[in-house]
Amino acid sequence: MGQCVGCVKYILFIFNFCLWLLGCALFSVGIWMKVDDDADRFVQRMTDLEDDKGYQISYSATEDKELSVTLAYLLIVFGIIIISVTFIGCCGAVRENMCLLGAFAICLFVLMVALFSIGGWAFVKKDKLDTRTDELKNQTDTNLEKGVHMYYGNDNAKQFIDNVQKRFRCCGYHDAKREYKGHIPNTCEHITVSRACHYYYFWHVGKEIEKFLMKRYTIIA
Repeated sequence: MGQCVGCVKYILFIFNFCLWLLGCALFSVGIWMKVDDDADRFVQRMTDLEDDKGYQISYSATEDKELSVTLAYLLIVFGIIIISVTFIGCCGAVRENMCLLGAFAICLFVLMVALFSIGGWAFVKKDKLDTRTDELKNQTDTNLEKGVHMYYGNDNAKQFIDNVQKRFRCCGYHDAKREYKGHIPNTCEHITVSRACHYYYFWHVGKEIEKFLMKRYTIIA
């Protein structure tokens, strides 16, 4: 009987130690994202949708706060919680203290409830994407309009609009002749000058955003 108790104690200790390392890792990544400027660009790459034609949809473009800062604080908080809970579990296992083990069990239960709640929220949210989809569609539509107006003054805007015009065989945002002031880009085919990119790009982006957000919420769940 004593050997079984000792075996369970060490298994519980090893399990808690592994979770403690995970908590330390989450806390460290959160600190890195908070203090390192490169972290923002890293998160932006993770949350952007870019297809093989080179035009991009940014998930974080319509967020009120920077996504990287929000993620940083979440990771720091979760890291501290996991470190604290596993420390209680380790102490309870080593000392065979029933009070500490009871507190550890309660904390684990609360964490499990929280995780299942987050998972359920994500599944519900992924079926109600209309609001977020509209926000992102409006944002990308605005980017398209700005890109057309900045075409001859900004290399990034020129590359972006050229990609869109070639991909959708369209020209300009709404009225190419007026927007480009008669200087129609080479990527506008003569037969497509009257085909404004607004509708075609807006429709395509809407479909891509829906797939993009559905995938992200499914992963979270």
